[in-house]
Amino acid sequence: MRWKLRNDLFLDDGPLSCKWNRAATHHDLMPKVTLLPRGQSAEVPAGTLLLDAGEAAGVEMEAGCFNCSCGTCAVEIASGMENLDPPTDEELNVLDQWNKDPEKYRLTCCVKIQKGEVVIRLEH
Repeated sequence: MRWKLRNDLFLDDGPLSCKWNRAATHHDLMPKVTLLPRGQSAEVPAGTLLLDAGEAAGVEMEAGCFNCSCGTCAVEIASGMENLDPPTDEELNVLDQWNKDPEKYRLTCCVKIQKGEVVIRLEH
């Protein structure tokens, strides 16, 4: 017999042993994106482009080239920069062309959220 202790922990009969329910644990750890100023949010799988994460939250995200070269998708990261992939040289060059500080701005078409929560401030 199996006893459900929480959404992610089960206790089996016999010698006391606990088994994790990986599906529940995985869901609890999914990255989350929140878009300001309206506060829309969505949980997305790790490795999701910020562009797709914003769309998952119900926001029509602005983008032009979809390949990290034009800069129209630049957004301010209000918090959670550490939860994103590090910027590539290509992304840094585009941000520089737009006079955007890479410690505050990222390009949604080429950066992926890997963990935790990322809060994006939209300018339009």
